[in-house]
Amino acid sequence: MTHYYEDLAVGDVFETSGYTIQKDEIVDFAEQFDPQPFHVDEEAAKDSMFGELVASGLHTLCLSVRLFVTEIVQGEADVANMGGLGMDNLEWHEPVRPDDTLTLRVEVLEKTPSESREDRGYVEFRRSVTVDETEVMSITSVNIVRREDAADEE
Repeated sequence: MTHYYEDLAVGDVFETSGYTIQKDEIVDFAEQFDPQPFHVDEEAAKDSMFGELVASGLHTLCLSVRLFVTEIVQGEADVANMGGLGMDNLEWHEPVRPDDTLTLRVEVLEKTPSESREDRGYVEFRRSVTVDETEVMSITSVNIVRREDAADEE
């Protein structure tokens, strides 16, 4: 069942299965987008504040977006998502290490109907990424979600 704007309620929660991050993908991502020593070099990482190789926070963010899209928007919740307006309050709480399994919990925080377009509303989600029930990253996002009446008109 597709969840349109009207079907989502403040307090609704959706959760994903796990995604286990591998050392080689941590290094590959970091070499391309965030080439700091503690992301790309195991030996150099030993002398960092982490004491070992850790994933780029940007990599964690990207993986959280993938989980949101594939398992919630296109998966369990089948949200009639039209796109995003932005993200706020990004925080990295703990480092992500090789072989950590990330899960995503998404809660509907707020809904606002569009004042200028009848086909949509805006939904604010709080996204929380965890490893073994410890929150490693959090962020809020505002997504544009199609209204059911607009879908019926297509």
